[in-house]
Parts: sequence; structure tokens; C-alpha cells
Amino acid sequence: MESRKEYAVYWGCWIQARMPSVESACRMVFDRYGLAARDMEGASCCPDPVVTERLQRELWLSLAARNLSIAENMKMDMVTLCNGCYETLFEARDTLRTNDQLRGVVEKTLATVGRTMPSNPGLRHIVEVLAQDIGIEKIERSRTDTLKKLKVAVHPGCHLYRAHDRETSQQKPKMFEDVVAAAGAEPIKYRLRRFCCGYPHRVVEEEFSLKEMLAKKLQSIWMSGADCIVVACPACNIQFEFGQLELKRKYQFDLDGGGIGIPVIHVVELVALGLGIKPEEFGMTSHRGPIQNLIGKLK
Repeated sequence: MESRKEYAVYWGCWIQARMPSVESACRMVFDRYGLAARDMEGASCCPDPVVTERLQRELWLSLAARNLSIAENMKMDMVTLCNGCYETLFEARDTLRTNDQLRGVVEKTLATVGRTMPSNPGLRHIVEVLAQDIGIEKIERSRTDTLKKLKVAVHPGCHLYRAHDRETSQQKPKMFEDVVAAAGAEPIKYRLRRFCCGYPHRVVEEEFSLKEMLAKKLQSIWMSGADCIVVACPACNIQFEFGQLELKRKYQFDLDGGGIGIPVIHVVELVALGLGIKPEEFGMTSHRGPIQNLIGKLK
């Protein structure tokens, strides 16, 4: 019997605390495709690639290196379901490979907590696992007709474009869209696709984040006729889902004239639906947005 490929899954801060349906969907999808999701015992915040890095870069690097070392000690590739976590871990891994001074500082810091510097940690975004490790053709062959009527606005998010060079920066966003199509949904075009959802700007100015960034993106998606937004990042999910509620409550922003809004789900939830897994099986109804509108579109 062939052994199951195992991944050290880095859930980050938001998924297990605020989005349990994403964790459940991921475990179910992995199980369907013969993969194993292993928890990283003792993992901490990645930490955040926007604020923490700029406040204390050495602390940021040390925490990221500690997380990478946990996965490496498990002898598994580390996979994250969050763009921001991917950005931090990708950047930290490259910095520690190329900057001897910072590497020395981090090495000493890790030694104080009984850890050694990770040497060659494997790092994957969930989009890469879905598109490459499972494979687009396999997802297509195993899908049902559940998503046949669903029109999807794919939001790649800023950090998904993180790569070693400009030529490869489009690869993961393209994989993301390919996964959505392979699962049976229809990715649709809309303006401002590359536009940031505004989540990082919340730290500085919430009103600007919501009114000048999120609202503009939502209007573009609404005009496209999308049934839902699909993300690959829990921070983007929070901004789209809770941001719609805040825009309505604080700034009287009504997207559709009926106060309903657009449902938002993670790509791994979409793949689960495409496999024929029922929304209630992985807790998709725990979303705060108008998720019943999406469920009503399922075949």
C-alpha cells in the first residue's frame, strides 16, 4: 500500500480561531486525495509581514525561523493556507540564506530556546499543493457538477505574487485560477483584480482601508456578476467578509441595494464543494457573510 504524502500544515493565527471551516475543508480535501495534514506542535504567529517586520526585523526573522525549524524537524514540507504567512516564511527563508549577519543573530536567538537554524526547509502555498502536488487534471477528473452554475471572482491577494523574479510572479495566481476552473466553477474577469483588498491598511487607517480600497474592489466585483469571491488568504477573507458588514454599519455603504452583499470562501472550501462534500460537513455556514446565497447556487 502506497504511503500518504504528509505535510506540516501551518494554520497561522486566523484559521483555527476564526475560520474553522477552512481547516475542516482542508483536512477533507487532503484525505480525499490521499494526503495527510500534520499539525505543527508549538508553532507561533508567522509573524505578520507588514507590521512586525518593520517594527523589529530581527524578532520577525527569529520567529519565522523557529516556525520553519519545526516543520524541518518533522521532515515534511511546510504548507500554509495564508498569503501573508507565505510572504513572511518565503522572505525569511531567503534572507537567512543570503544575509550572514542576520543569520548569525537569528542562530543565537534560536539557541536560547533550544532550536537550531533550519537548513533547507520546504515551503508550499496551498495553491501550489492543489495545482501541482494533487494536479489540475486530477481535480478535474474527481469533481462533481456541484459548482457548474457558480461564477467566481478570484482574488489572488498581494502576497500570492511573491516569487524570486518577475517572470515567475504570475505562476501562483495563474494556478489559483486554474484550480477554481478545475473544481468546476467559472472564474470571471473583473476590473481591479490586482487591487489590494485593503487589509494591511486597517492598522493605519480603517476608514481609508474600507471606503477607498475595499468598497472600490467590491463594486468592481459586484458589477462583474460574480456569485462569490474566492480567496487564498484568511486576512483577505476577513477584510471582504467583515469589511462588508462594517461598511454598511459605519458608512452606510450598501453594495446591492438590499443589504445582502457577496459571499466569500477560501479556495480549499471551493475544492471541497467541487468534490461533492456538503457545506454542512465542513461547517461552511459558519461564515458571517451571505453564504446561503452561494449554497443556493450549488447544483
